[in-house]
Amino acid sequence: MQPKTFITTSWDDGHPLDFRVAELLSKHGLKGTFYIPMRCEAGTMTPRQIRDLSSEFEIGAHTLNHAILVRSPAIVAEREIYDSKEWLEDITGVNCKVFCPPQGRFDGRHLGMVERAGFLAMRTTELVSTRFPARKGGLLVVPTTIQAHTHGQEIYAKNFLKRAAFENAWRFVRSGASTDWLALADFCLKQTLNLGGVFHLWGHSWELQDHDQWRRLDKMIALLGEVAKAQALTVTNGQLCDITDAKG
Repeated sequence: MQPKTFITTSWDDGHPLDFRVAELLSKHGLKGTFYIPMRCEAGTMTPRQIRDLSSEFEIGAHTLNHAILVRSPAIVAEREIYDSKEWLEDITGVNCKVFCPPQGRFDGRHLGMVERAGFLAMRTTELVSTRFPARKGGLLVVPTTIQAHTHGQEIYAKNFLKRAAFENAWRFVRSGASTDWLALADFCLKQTLNLGGVFHLWGHSWELQDHDQWRRLDKMIALLGEVAKAQALTVTNGQLCDITDAKG
C-alpha cells in the first residue's frame, strides 16, 4: 500500500509578490498558507489584498511589525503575537489558526505565548524534515522540508545542530549534501513519496524576485501539482495540523 504523503506550502512576509506565488499554486492545484505581518521592511500587501488572498488560501500570523521575538522584551513579543491574530481575523473574518515567528527565531517562552494567544500551531524554519507536526504542550510545532532559496552547507549544518535534528542531517548527507534547493527538494520529495510523511516547501516572494528564482519555483510547483494528482494530498498548514490532531 502506498504510504500516505502530504504536500503543504507556506510563504512569509506578505509581500505583494505573494500574488505571483498564489497564481502558481492555483495553476497547479496546490494549497498554501501565507504568513502576513501588518508591516515589513520589504513592504506588505493592503488589507483588501489580504482579504482577496484569504478567499482561496489560508492566512497565518507573522506578528504585527515583523518583530524578531528573541530581540523583543517579553511584553512586546506577547503583544505582537496576540494582536497579529486579532488583526488578521478582523480583516478576513476567519479564525487564524497558525503562526510563524519572523526569521523562525523564538525560544521556549514564545511557545507559551503563541499557545495562550489561541493558535493551534506554529511553523518553524526547521529544514530537510519530512515529519508531521509535533506537539509541545498544547501547541503543534510545524517543521519544513525545503526553503525555495539556495543556502550554503554551513547554514544547513547550523540548522541541524541547533535542533539536534540528526535524521534531517542524515537525509541531507544522503542527498549528496546538495546546496541547490531544487535538487535537494527533488531528493526529499522522492523519499517522502517512498516512505510517507510531509513535504513542506516554503519561501519569500521578494527573495524569489531578488534571486531570479521564479522559473525554478514554477518547475517545482508543477512537479508537486503532478504528484498531488495521484500520489499525495495537498493541504494548508492548518489542515495538516488538523490531520495530525485527528491522528492523535
